[in-house]
Amino acid sequence: MLTKIMGDTNELYGVYYIVYGSLAGEDELVKAYLWAGPYPNFPAAIKKAQELRESHQGDDSFVVRKY
Repeated sequence: MLTKIMGDTNELYGVYYIVYGSLAGEDELVKAYLWAGPYPNFPAAIKKAQELRESHQGDDSFVVRKY
């Protein structure tokens, strides 16, 4: 589903899942996968990242970055 966010801000945030080592692929040590978002503000993205951590047994691989 595509979402268009209108307004003066051009900063969006996404929740990314970070993988390291062999899970990232042969040529990469770290890879980030967009898991949720984009969100129009930082607090909304943080809230979603916390929900995902809790629902995935405390997995700290969910991080917030600019979209």
